Amino acid sequence: MDAGNSEMEPETGGWLLESEPLLRALEFGEAGAWRWRIDTDMLFWSPNLCGLHGMPRSEFDGSLSAFQMDVHPDDTQTVWNAIQETLKTGQPYRAVYRSTRSTAGKAVYLEARGGIVEDGARRYLTGVCIDVSDRIRFERALAVRQQQAEAVASFGSFALSCARFQDTLDEAVRVAARIFNAPLTKILAFGDLADRLELLSGIGWQDGLVGRGRVGIDAESQAGFTLNSETPVIVRDLETETRFSGPPLLREHGVRSGMSVIIPGSSDRPFGVFGVHTTDIRGFTTQDAETLLSLANIVAGAARQERALQYRQLLLREASHRAGNMLQIVGSIASQTFQDQAPPHLQSAFQARLMALARANRVIVNDGWTVTRLRDLIGEVLEPFAGQLETEGRDTVLPPELSFDLGLVLHELATNSAKYGALGNSGARVHLSWTVNSNDGVRALRIVWTDPFTREHASHSGSGFGTQLMRDLVEIKWDGRFEQSSASGEFRAAIEIPLNGNHPSP
Repeated sequence: MDAGNSEMEPETGGWLLESEPLLRALEFGEAGAWRWRIDTDMLFWSPNLCGLHGMPRSEFDGSLSAFQMDVHPDDTQTVWNAIQETLKTGQPYRAVYRSTRSTAGKAVYLEARGGIVEDGARRYLTGVCIDVSDRIRFERALAVRQQQAEAVASFGSFALSCARFQDTLDEAVRVAARIFNAPLTKILAFGDLADRLELLSGIGWQDGLVGRGRVGIDAESQAGFTLNSETPVIVRDLETETRFSGPPLLREHGVRSGMSVIIPGSSDRPFGVFGVHTTDIRGFTTQDAETLLSLANIVAGAARQERALQYRQLLLREASHRAGNMLQIVGSIASQTFQDQAPPHLQSAFQARLMALARANRVIVNDGWTVTRLRDLIGEVLEPFAGQLETEGRDTVLPPELSFDLGLVLHELATNSAKYGALGNSGARVHLSWTVNSNDGVRALRIVWTDPFTREHASHSGSGFGTQLMRDLVEIKWDGRFEQSSASGEFRAAIEIPLNGNHPSP
């Protein structure tokens, strides 16, 4: 340095001992300092603490009582418990509380941290206090968002596994009521003529409205306005709403705030509207609306599945009806063709086989032409002999074409038994069992028919048409095995059909 310049003194921490620099540092750091003389009512505050609490300086008189009056009543005990714990253990003090004041209509949250210091014979609890309102609001908003996301995910799982569409709708309004803490929720759907919306499901509405309530689709109603909007509709206060007047349904229930979103449809026309309403002023957020839209999209997916199922069932019923008509036509043609050429008992056998096909077709169609429970097939085809059957076997499902052929095989076995065996004797019973076995990776269905016959079984020689029909279906079409035997006063038929692939042989 130049000889004319004196050396600079090193900076020290002395400025911390001066109140003005320290107070300015606290102010810039948006923190306030405090000091409470333990076991007294004396509390010292830095001037900016009044501002942090939203309190005019003139209202703080330097007492602990004044501070306690400024703490929100719901948080007073929490703060005092934290103070007592510090006094008892000597551990650092920390508490988060609300002021009784508010800023711009929002609650003020403060966090106090401190510890015990001693000054001679006096003991003090001293520390700092900062405004943590933004942090608390962010944390709470994040927690709410997380809860909403978990609720949406749970509802999605429910909708995927739910068998009844109405149950999905009812669960949707329950979930919305719970996560938004809303007393009124509803799902409106277009009626058949698409000229109004019908209240399909809801919570909080007057008795009898759900299932019968109607709402117009004009733009004067919130639902109608929602249908014409590309984004969710949020209503702060229905009393001051200018975009629409609100339908009588909402006003009769004292609705003030709410939000509504479109439930997408399977075509250009929406399925309906999902609405959430409260009777107090509520500030629903865009995140709330997004959550409601997520629920609505899940409902939309369930609605599309329901519509596809109904259409499929309609087609299956129509196909079943036409198949039944075709079998009747075949039966009529056969009767007219063979009436002078075939004996009556052959005509009756032919008609009975057609009826067995019709019964099998009916149970297969009822199961949606996908898979059929073997127990249901047996119950339908052998229904005339239900009181004489003993069945044993696990719940097994079969493909529709195999079910169709097995229905005919079971009919032939029952017809033979009715003529020559147990089903022709009111006191006798047939035992029918089935298992699914696996051998070298090949799964096979095994059915055993056991008939304690008492009369001579002329048709069990294996040469009759019914026996040949069963053998052809099992062995030629399905690559299985058909065996029958008569011994010790008992007739036994065993059927084994491979299930891997479930495709008949060409």
